[in-house]
Amino acid sequence: MVRSSDIILAEVSALVQQIQQSDFDEFCQHLLGARRVMAYATGRSGFLLRSFIMRLNHLGISAYYVGDASTPPVAPGDHFLTVSGSGSTATSIGAASEAQRLGAIVIAILGTRSSPLGALATHVLELPAPHKRGVAAHGLPSEQTAGSLFEQGAFILLESLVHRCFLDQGHGVEAALQRHANLEA
Repeated sequence: MVRSSDIILAEVSALVQQIQQSDFDEFCQHLLGARRVMAYATGRSGFLLRSFIMRLNHLGISAYYVGDASTPPVAPGDHFLTVSGSGSTATSIGAASEAQRLGAIVIAILGTRSSPLGALATHVLELPAPHKRGVAAHGLPSEQTAGSLFEQGAFILLESLVHRCFLDQGHGVEAALQRHANLEA
């Protein structure tokens, strides 16, 4: 187990080091400046994104997952966030296209900037890891199942964005706890 953990941690560390600080900073500003964040992804990326939406709400940012019954309509000034290793998932492209048509700003975390979702997005954070359709030309190798490294890196990246936004807002964990659910079933 320890050897596998060491391999995974080394791969994730190498992947997140690929992100330019200026891109990360700009992405944080998009989130903090958003009127609302509407998010959508499929598969395991969707699970990660749902947990991130919860954290954005803990930050005091109104955030919703597209497809949930309580999600309001997308409107101009909203930010549409998607996460996709391939950048070519048909349902994510469709949702991003419609959000853009409705006036939302599309931002994305992608395995490759040169993808259909990359072309739609105003701002992209690129995590060049293997995915279900291969890997970008400049992508990092992985000993893991295709998609795993991207998803692990995306989780760390999303948590890093939350941490950075908390710092930028001047809040600590106490502020998040005040916005945390107090009814749990």
